[in-house]
Amino acid sequence: MWPFKRTTGTTAPLPESEGEVRPERREPFIRGFRNIEQFACDAAPTLISRLSPCRPAPGVVPEGQRMAFDSALDGVDASLGAYARGNIEGLQSWLADGLGFMGYPYLSQMAMRAEFRKPCDVIAREATREWVRLKSTKNVEETEYDTDEEARAAREQLSQETGHKISDLEAELKRLDVRRLLYRMTLDSLIYGVSYAWIDVGGLPKDATGQNVPLKVTKYGVEKGSLGGLKRIDPVWTAPNYYNADSPYSSGFYDPDNYWVQGCLTHKDRLLKMVPYEVPDIFKPAFNFGGLSLTQQLRPYVHNFLRTRNSVSNITANFSKLVLKTDMMGNMGTAQSGLSYGDISSSSIQARAAFMQQVSEGQDTIIADLNAEDVSIIATPLGGLSDLQAQAMEAMASIPGIPLVKLFGITPNGLNASSEGEIRVFYDEIAAFQENNLRPILERIIRLVQLHLWGELDDTIDFDFVNLWQLDDEKAAMVEKAKAETDRMNIEAGKITPDEARMREEQDQNSIYRGVNLSGDAPGIPEQDIPSFGSHEGFGGEGGEGEL
Repeated sequence: MWPFKRTTGTTAPLPESEGEVRPERREPFIRGFRNIEQFACDAAPTLISRLSPCRPAPGVVPEGQRMAFDSALDGVDASLGAYARGNIEGLQSWLADGLGFMGYPYLSQMAMRAEFRKPCDVIAREATREWVRLKSTKNVEETEYDTDEEARAAREQLSQETGHKISDLEAELKRLDVRRLLYRMTLDSLIYGVSYAWIDVGGLPKDATGQNVPLKVTKYGVEKGSLGGLKRIDPVWTAPNYYNADSPYSSGFYDPDNYWVQGCLTHKDRLLKMVPYEVPDIFKPAFNFGGLSLTQQLRPYVHNFLRTRNSVSNITANFSKLVLKTDMMGNMGTAQSGLSYGDISSSSIQARAAFMQQVSEGQDTIIADLNAEDVSIIATPLGGLSDLQAQAMEAMASIPGIPLVKLFGITPNGLNASSEGEIRVFYDEIAAFQENNLRPILERIIRLVQLHLWGELDDTIDFDFVNLWQLDDEKAAMVEKAKAETDRMNIEAGKITPDEARMREEQDQNSIYRGVNLSGDAPGIPEQDIPSFGSHEGFGGEGGEGEL
């Protein structure tokens, strides 16, 4: 959408599919923004470069091709330029802070530092650690059956069929290694701002004729047994090809219809895409239609921590200084016979200081001239340095919202200090992250797997993310006991039947019996036999009194 270099030639974009030719596009250029570049900091990149489309890596876009864009900005050129000129101070700060896209090579280098990598890895691991639990929302309508026995038999059959389906789905998700794929996609999206995974369906050729075709997740678009696999693609090998910038009311507005993947034009339906932190439309071309990476958000805080850490290290290493008070007007070159005075010699002064340091280091005795020299030690107070470094670490942890015990393994100090509350808040953040970013991708994958296994979709199959906050065995047993007591009282009061209580137990995702098939009649209370302690003859029975 925003400032692109105007081309003199007219190169039509590559058609989306054979037989479809798009009209020629003219790349827009906003002249008003150029008038304010002279006010920007000379050391900061220009605004034009910040808003220009991201340059793909060599080989991503075939030579001779260029990305196609709609041009619909001439009418608002003047107003946008005036708006930009009215925000000169904000622009200078924005350029100086480096809030534009840094590029995949620089983001990759940042990911090599533990301070950038660890927060991204913690969120990715926690988001996929407990994984998901498949379930079915289909129930039996008892009103459709004449007797309770028929309804019970229908429930048992439905439970068995659902169990088989869920088992097949879980096995296929494990074969495709979906859990590992989601972990890598989450990690990439936090490091680069965007992540992709390619859907291999039908064994189609890996060129534009096979990949630049829409993929409809229906029984007509995905045949049974056609899902070959899912493959992660590094964002550096991708670039958008065509997107709509004419009107926000049109479909595909700032959403590319297809992407270049290392020279192969691929339709967006064949790519799974994750963008946790989206950017405004004005920046999407510059960010390669990705988002703001967590590493870029952490950049000022990590640099501040590194500067503080190095300063604390330097102060600690040089917390004490040896001060030599000597005759600066005398000649410090000493002969073996004694001291001699004359012109100042800088080399001799340095030699004297080096000799003093060498002799005094690690020694109990410091040697100095009785009449012409004096020696003292100045120590720098070290109190408060640990607090400064701890505050810089806390600032790094505040941006991703990760508790210190999770990010750095630092437990809180104090008699009754606990991180339980912070961890629960963090788990709530992870749950929201899962719903916003992982659920859309997982829903699409599960639909693809259903079509691959059965050739049809079962809309009643759903999933829940397993709660990261887990009770220990003792508390879980107490909760289960309370639920059992509630069921017993409701059954005795006539509110529910034992079968309904068993159904509740089967559908309870936190129950200790969640993997047990509870359909059918309850087994009832088993009969208990009276224990036998041997023959009755020796214990006063009919055989008479026992002998001692």
